[in-house]
Amino acid sequence: MTENHVIIYSNGIADFQRCYAVGVGATQQISIPVRQDHLADVLASFNVFGNVKLASPPTFRPSNELEGNLSISPANVLESLARDLSGTQVRVERVGGTVEGTLVGLHQEQEANTGEPVEVKSVIVLAADGLRRCPLREIQSLQFLDEDVQQEISKGLQRNYQRIKPNSTFVELELSAAEESAEAIVQYTIPAAAWKISYRLRMAEERAAELQGFAIVDNNTDEDWTDFRVSVVTGEPITFTTDLAESKSPARKHVNLVADTALGAVELAAHEFGEGAGIDDDTSTLFHASIEGQPPQKLMARSRLSSLASRSTAETPSADVREVGDFSVFESQSTVTIPAQRSTVIPVFNLEVAEVKRVLHYKEANHPERPYRSIDFTNTATFSLARGVCTVFEEGAYAGSCIMPALKTDESRLLPHALETGVTVRHEPREQRGKVVALRLSEGFCYTSTRQRRKTHYHITNNRDQQFQLYLDHVFNLREPETEATLRRDGNEEPLAVHAKISGGLRFMLELPPKSTLTITVTEQRIDSTQVQIVSVSKTHENLQIGWIEDNLVKANGPLASDPAVLSCLRIQRELESQKREISNAVQETERLAERQERLRQNIKTGGQDELTNRWRKELDEAEQAIRSIEEEQLPGLRTAEQALRSRLREALQSLSAEWSDAGISPSQ
Repeated sequence: MTENHVIIYSNGIADFQRCYAVGVGATQQISIPVRQDHLADVLASFNVFGNVKLASPPTFRPSNELEGNLSISPANVLESLARDLSGTQVRVERVGGTVEGTLVGLHQEQEANTGEPVEVKSVIVLAADGLRRCPLREIQSLQFLDEDVQQEISKGLQRNYQRIKPNSTFVELELSAAEESAEAIVQYTIPAAAWKISYRLRMAEERAAELQGFAIVDNNTDEDWTDFRVSVVTGEPITFTTDLAESKSPARKHVNLVADTALGAVELAAHEFGEGAGIDDDTSTLFHASIEGQPPQKLMARSRLSSLASRSTAETPSADVREVGDFSVFESQSTVTIPAQRSTVIPVFNLEVAEVKRVLHYKEANHPERPYRSIDFTNTATFSLARGVCTVFEEGAYAGSCIMPALKTDESRLLPHALETGVTVRHEPREQRGKVVALRLSEGFCYTSTRQRRKTHYHITNNRDQQFQLYLDHVFNLREPETEATLRRDGNEEPLAVHAKISGGLRFMLELPPKSTLTITVTEQRIDSTQVQIVSVSKTHENLQIGWIEDNLVKANGPLASDPAVLSCLRIQRELESQKREISNAVQETERLAERQERLRQNIKTGGQDELTNRWRKELDEAEQAIRSIEEEQLPGLRTAEQALRSRLREALQSLSAEWSDAGISPSQ
């Protein structure tokens, strides 16, 4: 008979394939336990395979079957029912007889006694002869006569039970075989605990590296998985929840037969017509750590591990591996049993790995002062590796842990697993500098090209008697810069080639000799282009940025500071400023004369026909003539001259054409 099979995906979905024997002449009743909240997943994926037929279709209780408003308090059962079920038909058995009628509610009153008053609670029932009071202490039984109310009470009790343990339901069906006994396979999927993978990467000088994979499988259901063949899949199939298992009566929209308003005018708009990562790793040499010169105690420690490093790992049954689309499927060769709410570790593969190199890796964001011991790992397996924890062993000793990323065949990654304390790195970023390298004035615009430059130094010191291969990741400070790198050691400086491009930066690879110090300098530069509109004219506004030219080109002693056309514009600007000052002085003079006129008028009001008053009248007349002369003759001429100078300046700026560049760089337009 075919074995039961469960396929578990890394996103938390389990595909069950259960096998059943179906005899001739009788129906096979199948009842599959399912959690209420998983019922929709079962219904969406349910299939039956085999030479059988469905004697009855699958049935189930809707997942929202227990929905209701009745809440039963376990601490005060009679009181909560008497309050919440008012209006239902009841039969109350009490000392002294039976009362039958409509439940009114719960009544509370004080009863006198020899001591303190006592609160007495009673159920009030509307019987044929009127309201009857049934004290709670005298009630022997309370029966609800309405069947609907009994069902609501049952649902309320089940909801209370669900708070302790999620309620399960069943998908039930019947199968039959027509001619001879047959085998049926029932398939369905449900949410389950996602499986995890754990790796062991073992390295030794005398042996090829060994990579082991173990699947950690959790049975978080309430039933045992007895004699199941287990498969785990490194894939992410899309999954989501639905309302398939809920019983719903959709709300209907209300349609008015008579419209609230009559149709109005319809306006049509005019038609609109339109026109129909991988890392480039170079082959490099592995520099093995030398044990020469190590203290005796380190050699002794290593000798204790030598016997462990030379031994092979215990034989474990490997899983069958196959690729299905984008998934890797690991299937156990024999069945296993996983009890409910238990977990197990299933070996899935054990293989030799040829592409393994010990290296150091430094990135300032990971650790500002130390590189990490890392494995330059390439997946040489014929199947994909899932993301998981990888424990590294060197010469039989624990060397650290890392995360193995998801890798396709032949993909490579660095696996940092321990901090290297014998190598220090001092990261020294220098201040960013900008230098104008090109200027162009044309048609009322100034186009500027500025070279931004940023240097970063990495001072690396190897304090060990070991030679390392170091990968250094440099993250860009500028956006998409041009870069150059140099390596300085023993007083000599040489170019350093880029080993690979990484996201947002570059990776460099270099040899780090024992007891050595060296410096890597990475220079980034890029050309930023900007433009400034120095002439802007509209119907209501005119803006001439001659001040920007003076501040940024002349006062800054820029390359165009002595250009004749630029200096001509500045001379016109000087004349314009002088003209504006004359206008301002004339306006101020009229204001001064107006203030004097006001004082003279006040004096004349208090005076008479004497000589002093006559002199005030004469001065008032002279002030008026002076104001009229300024306003009617002087100011119009000055403003006309100002407009003429402004027009000259505008025309000079618009026609201004000058260009300068450093090392042949052309300013962009």
